[in-house]
Amino acid sequence: MQLEPLASNRRVDDVFEQLRSQIVSGAILPGCRLPTERELAGTLGVNRGSIREALKRLEFLELIEVRHGQGAFVQEVASSSALQLVDAILRDPAVVTRALLEQLLEFRRRVSLDVVELAATHRSEDQLARARALLDREEREGAEPERALEIDLLWNSLIGEATGNLLYQLVTNLFTKLIARLGPLYYNESRDHRRSIVNHRAALAAIEARDGARARTVVEEMLQYSEEAILRGIGKLEEAGVIGRRGGASR
Repeated sequence: MQLEPLASNRRVDDVFEQLRSQIVSGAILPGCRLPTERELAGTLGVNRGSIREALKRLEFLELIEVRHGQGAFVQEVASSSALQLVDAILRDPAVVTRALLEQLLEFRRRVSLDVVELAATHRSEDQLARARALLDREEREGAEPERALEIDLLWNSLIGEATGNLLYQLVTNLFTKLIARLGPLYYNESRDHRRSIVNHRAALAAIEARDGARARTVVEEMLQYSEEAILRGIGKLEEAGVIGRRGGASR
């Protein structure tokens, strides 16, 4: 465990984020007992109230178990059921390594295929109209990388909404954050924006026809293409500090 003292104006958030990162990255192993509140407060240079609140947040994420009279013990990350933990992982370069990024992309692909198939079944006329408007905008602005990324984020959110399933929507929102984070790697001047427009049109046509199987096939091809581009550029992500350089942070 390597904890760093915090500036005097850094409180609960910083304590929580430092401990969470240490736990999720594997720097603090499952089963380990954390230092006492007094010890943590002394090491980090904050008051015990900040430590206590940070530990409550870690307990909420199911990253630690507080045992009365014994202390706080680190839990297996994989045993947590907290959806917020996925968002936290996506935000932390010390945690998102090459291996974990590959797992995230695989998970995104599998869930996204279910999402678009469900969207084809449950989409509304209003959602179709909004999707058409988005793709018309992509025709006009898609050659500009920043605009293309913005449109793609809106497209993904709309497809998640069209499922009519709240849990799929929440997971889609997490993937939208992942796309935004990786955006500059894929949405650049070398990107074939015409290919994107053609694929989006094909996906929308399948959704309009309520052809879930066809929508699934189109989206699978799109995701495979984007994943290959992202994985080819992992070195750039490491150099930019977007992901960590360690190889085994996934658990």
